[in-house]
Amino acid sequence: MNGTCLARRECNNLNGTITGTCASRRGRCCIVSRTCGSTTNVNNTYFTSPGYPGAYGGGQTCTLIVNRCNSNVCQLRIDFLDMVLAQPNGDGVCLTDAVTITGGNTIVPTICGDNTGQTIFVDFNQDAAITITITATLGTTFSRRWNMRLTQLGCDCPGIAPNGCLQYYTGLTGTINSFNYGTTPNTALSASLVAGTRQIANLNYGICIRMEAGYCAIQYSQAANDIYSFTVTGDVDGADNTVLGTAVGAVNGAACTTDFVVIPNPTVVATGVTAGTDRFCGLGFVPVQTGAKPFVLYVVTDANEGATATTPPDVSNRGFSLAYTQVAC
Repeated sequence: MNGTCLARRECNNLNGTITGTCASRRGRCCIVSRTCGSTTNVNNTYFTSPGYPGAYGGGQTCTLIVNRCNSNVCQLRIDFLDMVLAQPNGDGVCLTDAVTITGGNTIVPTICGDNTGQTIFVDFNQDAAITITITATLGTTFSRRWNMRLTQLGCDCPGIAPNGCLQYYTGLTGTINSFNYGTTPNTALSASLVAGTRQIANLNYGICIRMEAGYCAIQYSQAANDIYSFTVTGDVDGADNTVLGTAVGAVNGAACTTDFVVIPNPTVVATGVTAGTDRFCGLGFVPVQTGAKPFVLYVVTDANEGATATTPPDVSNRGFSLAYTQVAC
């Protein structure tokens, strides 16, 4: 955890914790941490579960109200440094535990499960507070815990996310995971009484990547050595290694109507031929490249993982883990 260099009195007035000295020992490294039922307008506040890092047993709804520290702040960056909540039910709905974020100008989907390492950006709505609410069902026994770092970003900050970007990545290479992505399956059954999904239902958000200087295109591919790294629709349990994570399992275009990833104007890396569609789903992903700017992809999931009149149920989907690499001009 990173503190802020303050005078001892300032830190005490903020109910912070002094962890060391700074500024040639004239200042104190002050960590400001809040838990359930608190309010903060302090930049670099940590929001932790009661008793963190110990497991939290759940109970009453836990909220933190975040006010911006001054009128030059436009955005709140929320880093899930440690976020372990209950998995969604078998249909991807967050019933046992849930994180909801309201009050900002950004629509934030309800999420749950394992989201350590994820970061989201929420625009302030002028002086309106942003409320982070965590619902944790009492009596559910597992190592539930959370630690979020809340960074307030000035309107002229180079690190501010563009409009419409719930997530914002920087750097020439990186890995983008869907919320609650993981290789282990969800043990809950879906409404169709088959193995449930880790993929969160009812998502519709944008993920942006900053175009670095001298780079004009971007490539996306499945994360290496992970056959589950693009299992967005279909029957994972019914597929073997000749299908999972391969071009055989890849689905795109008009066949992707329920859960899918949108990549604007892509071409197939292996052939250089236009993909002819911007929608991708199924149990595999063929590497693609796009020069469409800004660099952005969209994630859409519906509310139903079960069978319909025209489609079989999705079984044991994990979501996606996509590696990106920017391409020089």
